Amino acid sequence: MNTQQLTYVLAVAECRSFSKAAEKLYVTQPSLSQYIHGIEKQLGMKLFDRTLTPIRLTDAGELYVEWARRLLAMEEGMVNALNDLMEMGSGSVELGASSFRIRCLLAKSIAVFHERYPAIRLSIREAEMGTLRELLLSGTLNFAIGTGQFDHKQFHVEPLAEERLYLAVSPRNPICESLPQPLTEAQIRQQDTVLLRCEEVSLKQMQDSSFVAAMEGEYDLESLSDVCRKCGFIPKIGFRVETIETVFSFVCANMGIALLPDSLIRYGNFKEHPNYYMLPDSIGESSISLISKRNAYLPKAAAAYALLLKQLVDVGTWRVGALEEGGMLR
Repeated sequence: MNTQQLTYVLAVAECRSFSKAAEKLYVTQPSLSQYIHGIEKQLGMKLFDRTLTPIRLTDAGELYVEWARRLLAMEEGMVNALNDLMEMGSGSVELGASSFRIRCLLAKSIAVFHERYPAIRLSIREAEMGTLRELLLSGTLNFAIGTGQFDHKQFHVEPLAEERLYLAVSPRNPICESLPQPLTEAQIRQQDTVLLRCEEVSLKQMQDSSFVAAMEGEYDLESLSDVCRKCGFIPKIGFRVETIETVFSFVCANMGIALLPDSLIRYGNFKEHPNYYMLPDSIGESSISLISKRNAYLPKAAAAYALLLKQLVDVGTWRVGALEEGGMLR
């Protein structure tokens, strides 16, 4: 069993298609199919069920892929450890986060890191937190960025920044008439002092309203349901959509209400915004954290990116501009 075998099987497993995997690996489909067949013949068992469309892993395939990820991660760790001896001359960083966080919070820091360390490969895995947990435990990722509850026996969790949920309601929604003065995007983005004295909204007031919920991501239907249960009710879901960005657009179109994090409000670059309402701290506050596997080896390259990320947070913004203006990047 060699690196190429592991890589080829993983590519087919992730693409769920021989043709797509062959395109990704820059090989022909017949040669890839023959190569995988050779591995299966060597093992004496099938790794893929080819009778299904798209193809799926067999039980043996699931086990193979699990160990393939571990073995490749161990090899990557060894390479990184050796590269550390070369004082950051090369190496890699394996980072995971949701597409929402990468687009809104991490893109600039990734660009700056690449500029500072051009020889270091920074790979980004976009996935929901359940998948990221599995990738961390398998050693595939150095760390992930996100929110949620984590088993501290398995994970090291370092808070990076505070995040707050706001109730988002279209100004055309009649329920606004019974709510206090709304907050604007500018007030939230600029941390206006009005945030300190604005009236909080009891989420239970919304129990008869229709919510829009995402089916994946940190702020998905399960997360919304957990918050509402703390307030004594089960939310009525009018629309189920894929991502939190789609939730935002549905709220603006007055197709329901939602709970949105201030990171999306501040950095989402949306032209139109709904009304925002302050929720009690007990349900509105959470932490964006840097999550890694406990006791895992952290390459110097990964530690350098984590330090850069913390610098952005420490100066109160995830934007690159603040660091450049303060002279902290050079």
